[in-house]
Amino acid sequence: MRSFVGSAFWMLVLVYAAAFTAGGTAADEMTMLDFLPNPFAADRPEWDPFGPGYESTYYPGRPPWDPFSPESRDLPRIVSADPFAPEYNLSIGADVSSRNQLYLQSGRLLVTEGVVGLGSPYTLWLYVGEWGPLSVYDGGRRILYQGLVTRGWYRIDQYAETLEEHRYQFNTSRWSNPVPLAVSSAGYPTGYGLVGRVVDTRGNGIPGALVRMTGSAGGIFTTATDLQGYYGMDVPSGSYTVTAEKEGFTFSPSTARVWTGAVSAAGTVVGYQTGWSPEADPGAYEAGWVEGVVTDRSGAPVPGATVRIDGIFTVTTDRDGGYGASLAPGWHSISVYAAGYKFSSASVQIRPGQGSRLDLQGTKVVVLGSY
Repeated sequence: MRSFVGSAFWMLVLVYAAAFTAGGTAADEMTMLDFLPNPFAADRPEWDPFGPGYESTYYPGRPPWDPFSPESRDLPRIVSADPFAPEYNLSIGADVSSRNQLYLQSGRLLVTEGVVGLGSPYTLWLYVGEWGPLSVYDGGRRILYQGLVTRGWYRIDQYAETLEEHRYQFNTSRWSNPVPLAVSSAGYPTGYGLVGRVVDTRGNGIPGALVRMTGSAGGIFTTATDLQGYYGMDVPSGSYTVTAEKEGFTFSPSTARVWTGAVSAAGTVVGYQTGWSPEADPGAYEAGWVEGVVTDRSGAPVPGATVRIDGIFTVTTDRDGGYGASLAPGWHSISVYAAGYKFSSASVQIRPGQGSRLDLQGTKVVVLGSY
């Protein structure tokens, strides 16, 4: 009996080995499997299902095999607004016959398709003609859900943080028209995973600046800007602080988030010549600022909260929950992150040389597994 079991065992081993070899993976070929392409390349390698392809449904998020990748991008927030009000003064540039209508803002016009540059903010306008629960989709993926939404105009502010194509559409009791949106390279060297630009106070590129990218999980990477002030580099996934160095300049830092398989744009780094002042440079782009307080529903301040602006630049609230930041004129998206709290995103308009106030309230949540 023992010899029969032993013979059966070795027969199974021989059958398995023959099948394994016939499948094209001989023992002397096993070492070939140790090689993998650079996981930080911008294009999708065959082994990487998370990289963006030509018709990809890729959405930046944290795959289970990549613990260093940033969490999914900020969820958009919808706000009630009238595009024809004096502060916007927009006009419809494309006819839409459906009851629910979706537009992309292009200058002073509302259009139904368009192109935005990588690293640029953009705005979607929604006209809800039939009230009901609202779902907003991007390429068939739901990116926003709002309970009951009444008839009227709404806006969503977005930021082109990665090089990809979008196809927006929303639904209440019926579908809106689709709005395809392409993100262009906008001059960035998109053969790299992380790209950015270093400019002076007038928006001109600063060539030959040393760019330093410091990862939140460790690692420092450096490169130099080209003649137009652009730079690019393949770096591991994660969150980064970006600074620059060049004799005769001081620089304001920016931040960036990098996903494996995507081309991400860092915030623009601005260089100020030694001795520079706004009074001595009246042609400079005059910034404004935002300030406010982060609290819970009872009004108690939330110190140490992270306030993220346009998905790339962050500041931290003080012990009284206060925050502030200097920003370029225009609309900016604001998100807040704090352990034990849940916040909704918001938008704020910055005017040249003026301040805007935006207070944000969060709801306490129970974190499972905490004590």
